Amino acid sequence: MKIDPRHLRYLRAIDTHGTFIRAAEAEGISQPALTNKIGILEQQLCVTLIERGRFGARLNAYGKLLLRHARAIDAVLGQAVSEIELAQQGQSGPLIIGATPISMIELIPKALETLDKQNASLRVSVIEEYDDLLLDKLHAGEVDVMIGGLLVDQLTPDVAADPLISLPLEAVVGRSSALWDRNEVSLAELLEHSWALPASGSVIRSYVDAIFVAAGESMTNQYWTCTGLHGLKSMIRKTERVSLMPGHAFRIEAKAGELKGLRLTDPTSSRKLNLLRLKHIQLPPYADLFIDALHAAAEDHVWV
Repeated sequence: MKIDPRHLRYLRAIDTHGTFIRAAEAEGISQPALTNKIGILEQQLCVTLIERGRFGARLNAYGKLLLRHARAIDAVLGQAVSEIELAQQGQSGPLIIGATPISMIELIPKALETLDKQNASLRVSVIEEYDDLLLDKLHAGEVDVMIGGLLVDQLTPDVAADPLISLPLEAVVGRSSALWDRNEVSLAELLEHSWALPASGSVIRSYVDAIFVAAGESMTNQYWTCTGLHGLKSMIRKTERVSLMPGHAFRIEAKAGELKGLRLTDPTSSRKLNLLRLKHIQLPPYADLFIDALHAAAEDHVWV
């Protein structure tokens, strides 16, 4: 059974516009013709893809599953056009990299420094997001590779994960903290202070939670949260609050004397960074150059 790629495009139009009428107008076909195309697709797959009602038209679980492949087709075709245009200009690419905030502190820039010396004509785009959003873009073909810290049980079978580096978590304090003059601290001591933590649900928060579990301690209830790494560091820098994060994440602020890392005397956990890619997608040679440079940067992590 072969699916007509145009039918997937029509499915995406319905998801975008919310009704068959508006989707048909956007695609330049009649509404009955669009309905017929979706009907053929549903017959081929033996499932209903769209729920129809007073609210309009909404993709159900099967429709959303198929939508990911529709996005992937659009991404592949868009990249093919970009590759041809760049080749006509004597350039190569584009290489689209999905990067988590932690990976953008030295690791990816170091790899790009090497790549730029090897192929200055390569067009590179870096999309900085958190792990879950990047994984969605990876599945949809909107990034070629991503560098993140998703745990193995969070990955689907179609994703290959190559370990890059493991960054142990430390306690981090600002100059106004009573702990500033310390070099190490226990989790029990930290619990006597107010905290600033990564937002719940983030990958780095899962590593923080693991420290509490390993130490047999209950999570503090005296804390603020922040979804962004920069904002979280600002909270710690400007208040007496404490946190846990990889020393790598605040290396610049530590060199400037604004933040300080304290070694945990209790069991700690490490923020792991992996290179993630889709198993069934063959990457172009220039992507392999970046991957080699990334592994080299991870192995030579004097910058940590």
